[in-house]
Amino acid sequence: MKSITSRAPINIALIKYWGKKDDVEILPFQPSLSLSLDIFETRTTIKTHDQEDFLFSINGKDDEKIKTKVIHFLKLFDQSINLKGIMIKTQNTGPTAAGLASSASGFAALAVAANQFFGFNYPLDKLASITRKGSGSAIRSLLPEAVAWYPEGHIKPIQFPFDDVILGVIIINDQEKSIGSTEAMKLSVETSPDYSNWVTQSFIDFDAFLQGLEDQNFDTIGAITEKNALYMHHICETTVPSIQYLSPQSKKVIAFIQNLRKKHHIKAYVTMDAGPNVKVLTRRKYQSLIEHYLKEEHIDILWSGIDTKGAVIINE
Repeated sequence: MKSITSRAPINIALIKYWGKKDDVEILPFQPSLSLSLDIFETRTTIKTHDQEDFLFSINGKDDEKIKTKVIHFLKLFDQSINLKGIMIKTQNTGPTAAGLASSASGFAALAVAANQFFGFNYPLDKLASITRKGSGSAIRSLLPEAVAWYPEGHIKPIQFPFDDVILGVIIINDQEKSIGSTEAMKLSVETSPDYSNWVTQSFIDFDAFLQGLEDQNFDTIGAITEKNALYMHHICETTVPSIQYLSPQSKKVIAFIQNLRKKHHIKAYVTMDAGPNVKVLTRRKYQSLIEHYLKEEHIDILWSGIDTKGAVIINE
């Protein structure tokens, strides 16, 4: 019985992706830059079994909607792919569809496993062009550490000069979000009056972020990270109908972290994806202080380092 298992990390964009200029090839309007994180991952096993059916489960449960997406995705490798007698089991170690990048790690893990199991052995560029059609941000989970994704479609590893940077995750709500990213960003592109300004600003933020990395200036990249995330959520909120990913509790936590920076000189910056959960970009020396102040407010935080493996086969 043939079996291959892969793993892929989640990634959190510090310069956000929000909007496609090509819905078929999944090409973004703006460049994005992410960190692959070791806090949550997806593990996916593809193996043969002794029945004719194609079987799929996620987190131990059958899900016909996701199964249909998986079949469509696998056919991107080859339309004539034979899935009879194949079983796929995938497991997310973090919350699914809650704005914590489970689709990114999920499709990256599936792409790497399928590429080897079915013997395609596509190089990274070809594999990346398939992976982004499962989930745009999944393309960045193929690589470890810092990754840039460009509007032309390709990805590139970025030198990240900080070995003490960590990211805290404050889970406000781990339930599935009310509107998925794909539908939400399409609405934003079509209806937000500020969308074109957002695209222009994203290019500016991306270049300034790269300069901040070159200068090894944490305050620069932190400030850009926070500003870019808040602008993305402004675009969501000015979409018609308005998309409110940030809950009152999210906004309270954001203000609290900003206050730690202003009053206590703790270098910590927030970022949020399409969901209510807040991430905190900081350095290890501030970890215990941040925990102390959050504990006083009865707020829990999970810490993540930077993933150093990317999407890889872990056994076969």
